[in-house]
Amino acid sequence: MPADGSIPSTLRSHSDTAHTKCGVVLIGHGNTATAMLAAARAIIPGDGLADIIALDAGAGKTPELEARVIAAVAAVDEGRGILLIADLMGSSPCMCGIKESAGHGFAVVTGLNLAMLTKLALADRSSSPRELAQACADSASRSVCIKVVDEQGTSSSCPT
Repeated sequence: MPADGSIPSTLRSHSDTAHTKCGVVLIGHGNTATAMLAAARAIIPGDGLADIIALDAGAGKTPELEARVIAAVAAVDEGRGILLIADLMGSSPCMCGIKESAGHGFAVVTGLNLAMLTKLALADRSSSPRELAQACADSASRSVCIKVVDEQGTSSSCPT
């Protein structure tokens, strides 16, 4: 037992969530998930994204993808639940992730983007999957902007 009285992680059960964090799995078509995670890690300092697993679905739902999702969920599940971030709701990779995450206590947020990953890198991962999903969705929503410049050079600005 460590001097501070904490339970070593090797002895902690999944029901002990005092020192655990929500696991995160990214899933997307083609190379979306790994490319997005690599980009986020390149621009966000620190190790806030170090334990996130990215899964590229390639051709969509296959037995091999199902096995990879099961392994990824098991690898990141510390007992606090799973946040699944998918590129597109209703897609084969997303639905495979949902199916294989059942029983782990999870939330899904779709529309994978850098704003979500930036928020995730700085977020309190001891939060519930639902709270993290909401924080990621809010961040993504605020990051979407349409800027229009007409022929005279007049532009409309994005809300801040």
